[in-house]
Amino acid sequence: MAKDLPFKLSQTLVGHGEDVKDVLFVDPTTIISCSRDATVRIWRPLASGEDKDHSLDSSAQDSNAMDTDPPQTSGATAGTESTPNPPVTDPATSLATTVSVFTDTINSNAQGFVNCIAYMKPDAEHPEGLVISAGQESLIDVRPPGYLGPDAAYLLIGHSGNVCSLDVHGATIISGSWDKTAIVWKNWEKKYVLEGHTAAVWAVLAVSDTEFITGCADGKIRWYHENQLYRSVQGHTQPVRGIHRLHDEKDGAFITCGNDGVIKSWTKEGREIETVYAHNAYIYSITVLPNGEWASCGEDRTLKVWRKAQCLQSISHPCISVWCVSASPNGDLITGASDGVLRIWSREPTRQADEETLKAYSEAIANTTIAEETTDIDKASLPGMSALGRPGKYNGEKIHINNEGNVEAYQWSSTETTWEQVGVIASAVSSGRKVEYDGQFYDYVFDVDFEEGKPPKKLPFNASQNPWDAARLFLERNELPMSYLDTTANFIVQNTRGTQIGASQQPQLPASADPFGIENRYRPGDELNTGTQSSAPPPPPKVLPWKTYLDIANVNLDAAAKKILDHNAYFLSIGQKEKSLNDEDLQALKALTGFLAKPSAPTSASAKSSAAVTDGLALLIKIITEWEGVRNLAALDLLRALARYSPAVVTYGVDIVEILDTVGCFQPANASHAIFGVRVLLNSFHHAEGLEYVTGEKVYEILEKVGSVVEGSANRLLLISADTLFLNYAVKISKSTNKTEEEKAISLLQVLIRRVQNYTDTEALYRAIMALGTLLATGKRSFYGAVEKFGTKRVVEEVVKKIDGEKEKRIVDVAAEIEVLISNSGR
Repeated sequence: MAKDLPFKLSQTLVGHGEDVKDVLFVDPTTIISCSRDATVRIWRPLASGEDKDHSLDSSAQDSNAMDTDPPQTSGATAGTESTPNPPVTDPATSLATTVSVFTDTINSNAQGFVNCIAYMKPDAEHPEGLVISAGQESLIDVRPPGYLGPDAAYLLIGHSGNVCSLDVHGATIISGSWDKTAIVWKNWEKKYVLEGHTAAVWAVLAVSDTEFITGCADGKIRWYHENQLYRSVQGHTQPVRGIHRLHDEKDGAFITCGNDGVIKSWTKEGREIETVYAHNAYIYSITVLPNGEWASCGEDRTLKVWRKAQCLQSISHPCISVWCVSASPNGDLITGASDGVLRIWSREPTRQADEETLKAYSEAIANTTIAEETTDIDKASLPGMSALGRPGKYNGEKIHINNEGNVEAYQWSSTETTWEQVGVIASAVSSGRKVEYDGQFYDYVFDVDFEEGKPPKKLPFNASQNPWDAARLFLERNELPMSYLDTTANFIVQNTRGTQIGASQQPQLPASADPFGIENRYRPGDELNTGTQSSAPPPPPKVLPWKTYLDIANVNLDAAAKKILDHNAYFLSIGQKEKSLNDEDLQALKALTGFLAKPSAPTSASAKSSAAVTDGLALLIKIITEWEGVRNLAALDLLRALARYSPAVVTYGVDIVEILDTVGCFQPANASHAIFGVRVLLNSFHHAEGLEYVTGEKVYEILEKVGSVVEGSANRLLLISADTLFLNYAVKISKSTNKTEEEKAISLLQVLIRRVQNYTDTEALYRAIMALGTLLATGKRSFYGAVEKFGTKRVVEEVVKKIDGEKEKRIVDVAAEIEVLISNSGR
């Protein structure tokens, strides 16, 4: 009978700093979520009597993380310091829930937005299962729950764009990306590449190990057997955003949702079963409850529960968008939203929040400011509060009420048999009229020019929206780089002076603002209409030359500090006090990790000469030089992070290359030491002092030592680290106009040719060939004598023949651009 009861708030989980983009109820006591704050979090109930400040997952502290070589994966995704989150109050309710409290552990920390997650069930090799996550970095991170090491257990590299969807069937993984492909992974390697999409692949479903279904931004649903497309249906009029299998897997039926606000159910053979016009806005996510009901959520701030075409309940949220929903085996639901909050909903009265909390949540919803939904709302013609005396015609029906001059929105709840206030309407404030775009009305619709010769893209905005949410939605819809997020949002702010959702004050907008005016066209890189200089980057450049110094700087501070303390305890236990740390050393370690947790800019005084930095650096050098073997790896790990944020590493008074050489960082047999040593150097490119050090007189020594240590190595982390260093050198040389750089360019060219010729890993090869192309793009005619002498063109042609051109199109594209550069050099 519980299925006939309404869902009510059970509890809120607060920990993410930005939008929650995906959530998964693994079981009633395990939740996994990911966010734009670059974290994946695992949530489990706080055991009775357990200290709320104690991390739930004992495996979070990987005590052996520094004792062995890191997993053979890329270092692009690293762990971070885990800060257990005690129960906190929901900002929407200002009250903590009274039911069982969940606490979270950060499972991984990417360097970009994390968009999607999946879970692989336990097996003999992975008794806790595996958490799979992916996002902006185009990488797929796979690791056991609670593992916080700096590198993933498995890292799947193959996409060239933002990864936005994941699914698992047994040990088979499928991923979808903005690069217009889906990839099937088996045994942590590419098995199939699913092509034929004309836009981003927003949704994927693994029906079996050989049968796959994709949902695309072109509105089509496609069926594949292995890598062969055999059916394509125009399933939605707008992008498909979600696919979910129905419970009878043998039947193979599934449901989809899309930006057209529609939910559809399908047979395995592609026959449409049912169409539900579900939301008046984009639907971002859909799930299936154990009893067969559906739940959907989207940009209209609601979670809706369906029994086929019948809407049983519509639950509003105090945010811009509800991004994701997942069902628990016990029938509960969880949503993740743009306010960074996870909310659990339950029909079971014993799992629901107390009345005071539920009342506070209702008040928060009622006080939420939302945008006007029609062109003109004539307050005088609206009914008064007496209209709430009649029952609604259907669940979710909305009406506007004139309550003493304020326009309020109410929604009918058939389960509660009452009208619930869902917002206060913000009137049109831009020019006294609304602008229609894509079937909806907005205060503003700006034209945005991103590419010369192509029509401008439309950027809609309502004054009650958060400018950053509107900018993000615009970039996602148009599949534009997220690097434009801040500049697009700042453009909105400058031209509207808009306020965030939920604000009680009305936004004050310039009276002259005209949503139809030519002056409201925005071109990234142009001056804003206010006359101030925009910080927007120029239009996206060609692939070559690469212009940005890369780093590998994320570090698991807790694990590194704990490892140092463990080794220190060992020295004390065997009576070697001369090697152990004193009280001042321990204080220096604490201060250093504090600095690295929230580092200052490398140019700041605190980053150059603060006690936390100088004393911490002295301690690291002491440990590195006095502790042997694996016992100094944790200190090297902290040193490579410090090298990114402080010039002190190269100005302290010691020769850091000499120190690294002394402790074996350039010896092929010491792969773990070499990884950290190379990363110290590549992270030093990010401040003037470090740049001068690594690219000055030391350049030849570094190129020789690093080139030698990777020669013949099969360690992927070492190879990728070294080729990232070489790419940074190529960037530096390409930016220089000094003729003395030619000799350095020739030395680097020789190293890069060997790296390309002897590649063993395609990710390392990509970085090496990017470095080679960037070097060639300098355009120095005299330098091309060496290019011809070393047979550069032939080397590039040969490597293209060796790789799988379809799977590694990015490498083929760079090689083609290199060929053009070489051909043009003779002119």
